[in-house]
Amino acid sequence: MKSERAKHFLDCKSPVHRHPNGSTTYYLLNRYDAERAIDLAEQETEVRMCAKAHKIVKEMMAVIFQGDMPQNIAEEFIQKLKEDEVD
Repeated sequence: MKSERAKHFLDCKSPVHRHPNGSTTYYLLNRYDAERAIDLAEQETEVRMCAKAHKIVKEMMAVIFQGDMPQNIAEEFIQKLKEDEVD
């Protein structure tokens, strides 16, 4: 599982059944717990993707601009990206 926060959340729940060879643990989750784990995974994915987008934009702009300009453009790009999510 890519989301460490979601994995930790699920691991804190009591296992219902563990496969005899220990490879699989089954959990009984209510709707709230399932939605919370999904929300945590989505939040973590958003943070990872914003960091990746910031890095890509900064690297691309460094080819064209010098100094602080690539950093400023990358930060503005992420800010606009987050503003669009609210709309």
